[in-house]
Amino acid sequence: MAELIVDFHALPEPRVVPPGEQLWLDRDFLSDGRDERISRAPNAPFLRHMDGRWWLVNSRDKLAVWVAAESLRFTVSERCAFPLPDGEAEVRLWEERVRLVVRDSAVWPEPRVDGPETMIGLNGAAVRVALLLSRKPRHRAVLAAYYREYFTPGIESPKPLDRARTRLCMGLTSFTALERALNEVVTEIWGEPQGHRHELADYLIRERLLVAADQGLVPHRFCGHH
Repeated sequence: MAELIVDFHALPEPRVVPPGEQLWLDRDFLSDGRDERISRAPNAPFLRHMDGRWWLVNSRDKLAVWVAAESLRFTVSERCAFPLPDGEAEVRLWEERVRLVVRDSAVWPEPRVDGPETMIGLNGAAVRVALLLSRKPRHRAVLAAYYREYFTPGIESPKPLDRARTRLCMGLTSFTALERALNEVVTEIWGEPQGHRHELADYLIRERLLVAADQGLVPHRFCGHH
């Protein structure tokens, strides 16, 4: 009986569900209780291990499951259950506002590496970025504000704040601090300030160079955030 790995962008890391547990896909799990459009258990779908495999059990709302290996979409009607296939699938629920990835851990072994390991960024980049953020702590605060949505529970795919909102969060008078932080951090990782900004959030979070606790560095002076 394999564990189920549930990957949702609002989580700091994927949730691993053992066969003996049941996971409600409800308001508390998906939005930390904030989104009132999402019901709470028991009026929500859930994932449960039954008869040797994982099932998506629907309660009321119509759901959809996209099976990656077959490139097929399946609809799960009200009060029905769907057996999740081996491999990876994407579950779309709550009127398809929420998307999360589920996969059976038994069929996702560590990849075999032949030859030199592919490096994301230059050698030693993570250490250089850590040293840079230690020397220039305002860079860390500015990036925490800019990537706020990556650490905020929600139902949409996260994206950086626009420059104007970031400036208001930090109480800055210009965009210079954000541009300088982005340019210097990207240069430490990839050797040049342009061309890789779309990869930066994933890199910083994966290497734990930016974590949820860094949100406490943002003063939120003029933005209305809490």
